[in-house]
Amino acid sequence: MSTELYIGAPVGFVADEVVDAEVVDRILETAADRPSKSSLPAVPDPASDHGDVERKRRREDVDLKHDRIREFLDRTNQDAVVLGKSDSVAWFTSGGELAQEYWSDNSSILLFINRDCRAVIADNVQSCRVFEEELAGLGFQLKERPWFDDPDRVVAELCHNKRYATDMGSEGCTQWRRALDPLRDLRRRLTPLERQRLRELGRTLSLAVEATCRNFDRGEREADVAGHLAHRLIREGVAPVDLRVVSDDRLNRYRQPTFKAEPILKRATITVTGRRHGICASVTRSVSFGPAEEDFRANHTLAAMVDATCIYFSRPEETVSEVFRRARRIYEKFNAPHEWTLDYQGVLIGYSPREALLTPDSTLKLEPNMAVCWNPSVGSARSEDTIVVDSRGFEVVTAAQQWPQVEVCVKGYLLPRPGILER
Repeated sequence: MSTELYIGAPVGFVADEVVDAEVVDRILETAADRPSKSSLPAVPDPASDHGDVERKRRREDVDLKHDRIREFLDRTNQDAVVLGKSDSVAWFTSGGELAQEYWSDNSSILLFINRDCRAVIADNVQSCRVFEEELAGLGFQLKERPWFDDPDRVVAELCHNKRYATDMGSEGCTQWRRALDPLRDLRRRLTPLERQRLRELGRTLSLAVEATCRNFDRGEREADVAGHLAHRLIREGVAPVDLRVVSDDRLNRYRQPTFKAEPILKRATITVTGRRHGICASVTRSVSFGPAEEDFRANHTLAAMVDATCIYFSRPEETVSEVFRRARRIYEKFNAPHEWTLDYQGVLIGYSPREALLTPDSTLKLEPNMAVCWNPSVGSARSEDTIVVDSRGFEVVTAAQQWPQVEVCVKGYLLPRPGILER
């Protein structure tokens, strides 16, 4: 494989206007860091007939997923599925915000789904909001209980003498007590609505991260910058489920660092995973105060080359192990044969930030509509975007917006990757 590298000039980059920080809030008023229209999910009118276009699209999406559950039940000789994890519930309800707490893995409701119906098991505290704000018009039935009653009793009644699969490992589950992976398989292929939502989320993430990189001051702490970015995301309805800001050379020592009180003096690498409508995307960008150091630039270039290679070969019917083989050849060719062993190289992403960790011996075949996030790192440098495998190749949903670009040539195809912003 021939891989060439071309360093391109910044694409469409416009410097921010200098403003008086005492007059204008630079976090709230930064140019170009917000979508042209509000991306916050609208609250439905409980008195309406739920005939709006967006509600119909969600209903169609839920119906499609119910069809997948029916096929799963037929294939596995089960009678029903019970879902109780927040990511599973968000998937089946087409983006319902139903976590027990903001960051919780557990849902505030349970879903009972068989071939003929989909029922919500909710307590009397949750049921009103659930059916008015989250699930209105989506074809769910309600099985309500007093908040002080054990929900497992309701599940036991519904599942009496039935074989059922669950994502919770319930004692009542017969054959599929540990059916988490088979159930996750049902959601790996994104629906058309999910692809559109992921595309919109990716653009929001890129704009927010890039604006944060352009506007923090030298000497600010990693935690300060993380706060700026979280502010930008939350106001757009995006939950920052993972946020990493690392200064200077810390990434070389700790490949998965959290933000600390360290001041940013030379450069920073910012990584974020955001979630909206239940679905997640990840992105990384690097910024340097002044020209980037030669070693860092060389490492970033190699990380971009590996990333471009992985993205290019993420095509339908390609196995993950084959993509790894090609990536390792790039590491070896540029005298960094062991770098891939020092950090995770990629994940399947979706309703969980890590639907599956991608490993060198994985036999998983990539399929159309799978979301993948490759994130190779070399020393203190990392390259990362979220893509969707497409029947025509791939789509980069977190593509750089107003950012310097590096063009990597893979098999004669120029694939742009985010460069280093020098301020």
